Amino acid sequence: MSQLPKKGGDTETDLPVGSRVGPRSDPGELGSGGLVSRLTEGLADRYGPPLAVAHGGMGVVETVQDKPLARVLARKVIHEELRDQRDVVEMFLREARITGQLDHPNVVPVHDLGVSDDGGLFFTMKLVTGRTLREWITELPADGPVERSELLDLLDVVLRVCDALAFAHSRGVLHCDIKPANVMVGEFGQVYLMDWGVARWIEEEALRVASNEDDDERVIGTTGLMPPEQARGAPLDERADVFAVGALLYNILTRRPPFRGETGVQALTAALLCRFPTPDDLMGPGVVPPALSRVILRAMSKDPEDRYPSVIELKADLQRFVRGGESFEAKVFEPGEIVVNEGDPGDEAYIIESGRCEVLRGAESIRVMGAGEVFGEMAILSSGVRTATVRAIERSVLRRVSGKALLDELDEMKPWMGALVRRLAERFREREVEQD
Repeated sequence: MSQLPKKGGDTETDLPVGSRVGPRSDPGELGSGGLVSRLTEGLADRYGPPLAVAHGGMGVVETVQDKPLARVLARKVIHEELRDQRDVVEMFLREARITGQLDHPNVVPVHDLGVSDDGGLFFTMKLVTGRTLREWITELPADGPVERSELLDLLDVVLRVCDALAFAHSRGVLHCDIKPANVMVGEFGQVYLMDWGVARWIEEEALRVASNEDDDERVIGTTGLMPPEQARGAPLDERADVFAVGALLYNILTRRPPFRGETGVQALTAALLCRFPTPDDLMGPGVVPPALSRVILRAMSKDPEDRYPSVIELKADLQRFVRGGESFEAKVFEPGEIVVNEGDPGDEAYIIESGRCEVLRGAESIRVMGAGEVFGEMAILSSGVRTATVRAIERSVLRRVSGKALLDELDEMKPWMGALVRRLAERFREREVEQD
């Protein structure tokens, strides 16, 4: 039987607090600071030579060895010919500082900001390997719908972009350049919203609103996806990023940006006018799920007042689609008000959110329905008329489900399931007719 070591440190396995397992260091080496010097050798010359280089607008992005921590990082270095341009240097510094303050799983961490031996301004960040959303989109079929499982994967990416934006907005930052090339999807499912180089502080934009200031020189970003207020250099708020998320969805589902032209000026003009073909116009009716088309068109409204007030509310509608639901219009019915009439054609169904409704056939009361119950679907599924009248007993809030939305959902099912549901509805209707 094994024996516990005695107190007092008299066994080889009983280590005093603060000791470490491993070879002992020479006391003289510790006392002189030699060990520290040896272990931290390379801190003064921290980064190794670049291993690979990619060129961008303001600078180059290199992969470098972080020698003290034995890891590979991405390092962004400002172009040599731009080092003396004050506005470019300020924009570069702003990108580093803003990104460094956004401590969020969907924003790439910044590790260091410094100046190289030859005077080049740089910052280092986590190296992300994978592909951009733009590369993913180019792999999709040019025409027709995106296969549902892949569509859900793409929407998951957009949801995480929404998370990054919601966090940035809570910290007073606008991204202002949301596009597929700036979304990185890592090899292990990571999603990062990249390139905060044209980001703006919400507070600064609010001051521009107060001064009623537009500035053509502030038209910075990607014209193919930018909101009209950004295209004319007007002050921006969170709804500018909401618009860009809608444009990102548009780009995914149609495989092209909303604003195009043979020249940059033509694309900018289209953005200014907010003129773009709807997803149905471009892809054909029903190719893009109607619920997603509604999200896109609301997010991309020309007037910011008509958009989602925040990216959080846009995300909620996307999540509802992903989870199998929709955002249906709410309508209030007062006591005694008729919802549907017996014998009328049926083009919508209802979900009772609150209150109670009575079902009548002729003058006879059949039953009372409460919150969570659904009615009106049979007339749609069986292409018939209403078989009963429904009226509100008390003040009731009902969600209206259009016949088109219901049939669209059936079409999203596997063909045999959609056919089965329709046939069941027809049989129920036949049974009702027989009973009458």
